[in-house]
Amino acid sequence: MNQMTNCDILILEDEAIIAMDIEMTLEEAGHGKIAVCSTVEEAIAQIEKSAPKLALLDYNLGHGTNSVPVAKRLSERSVPFIILSGYTESTVQIPDGLSIAGRLAKPFQTAELVAKVESALNGS
Repeated sequence: MNQMTNCDILILEDEAIIAMDIEMTLEEAGHGKIAVCSTVEEAIAQIEKSAPKLALLDYNLGHGTNSVPVAKRLSERSVPFIILSGYTESTVQIPDGLSIAGRLAKPFQTAELVAKVESALNGS
């Protein structure tokens, strides 16, 4: 998808329409330098090129894959991330020790997404 050498926000989302919607929402809120990836491999390659300030990770990437390997790589680099999931916290457990900046249930409202991103970027 839309990988960048230097990005501030990484989006890992396997559904192209949802990824584009998130990207557009963040751009309209004034955020630039957004890298969009659809697979674990793309996301890890992007992180290796340039660690973002924040990542938005769809938990379930389909075909039995999830974003935990990316979350672990981000945690190793002290990059906060927000989990995006249609699953509840009781259904999907994020491994302990990961620097999770929050969780956002799908479907979410635009204002809710922007507020969560702003809060995470501001360290609150």
